[in-house]
Amino acid sequence: MLSGILVPGILAVLTEAPVRAQDPFRSGAEARDISPEVYSAFQEFFCAGRYNHSREQLELALQASPDEPMVYALLAALSYQEGDLEAFTEQGAQTLAAASELTATDPLRGHLYEAVGYGFEAANRVLQDGVVIGLPKALPTLNNLFGAIRQAQKVNAQDPELNLLNGYMDLLLTNRDKALEQFQLAGPDYMAYRGLALAYRDLQQYDQAIDAVDQALTSGCDNPEFVYLKAQILVLQGNDAEALPLFNQALEAADQLPSPLVSQIESERDSAERRMAAGS
Repeated sequence: MLSGILVPGILAVLTEAPVRAQDPFRSGAEARDISPEVYSAFQEFFCAGRYNHSREQLELALQASPDEPMVYALLAALSYQEGDLEAFTEQGAQTLAAASELTATDPLRGHLYEAVGYGFEAANRVLQDGVVIGLPKALPTLNNLFGAIRQAQKVNAQDPELNLLNGYMDLLLTNRDKALEQFQLAGPDYMAYRGLALAYRDLQQYDQAIDAVDQALTSGCDNPEFVYLKAQILVLQGNDAEALPLFNQALEAADQLPSPLVSQIESERDSAERRMAAGS
């Protein structure tokens, strides 16, 4: 999810003098030391949504911060999207190892990314063995995941990064009302608004979902998935006419999106076109 991204002038500044990049989740006294390379990789991945151009930036982030578990987690997510399950397995294990090391100096983020690593491990088990066989085998790992989350919550249950992860986990578990509570405490704002939009969409509260996704779209991020999400919600409201140009707008960025996602957007766009043609 991130590539061709480095402005030469910015790179020159970074190499001439050490610069501390902004923590994407926190501010003030709670902000962590995040290297410029890791921050750039995070923004490219989630804010710009340039998933197919991400590996180069992630490799730079890995060189700059080899102990940062978030980098391994993003690499694992990229490998999964690319269908490279061998790399996904390795990078998932590296996420867990780096997270375990981090617990000594930053227990909150260490335990948080332990949970992410356990999640990758459980997913890998299901991918290898299938749901029927793999899920029972993954249950002990899932117990470890929830245990790591509880450990992180003991440090600071209000932490934005922790609540972002918990919000998306609650969405996966269809605990949508709980997810709404988590996203209210989450950061960065554009990811929290996207989560709120998804939760409201699934609760069929479409006006609130539109409000939330509009907040994400005006956050300064140009992730095409935000545009796609708004198109989806408009379709659910029965508004194919407004949704259609948004599907097409999202597809203008097809070269930066994973091919399965592009196919899904095209399918939903084509369905909207057929409904409009049938109704005319």
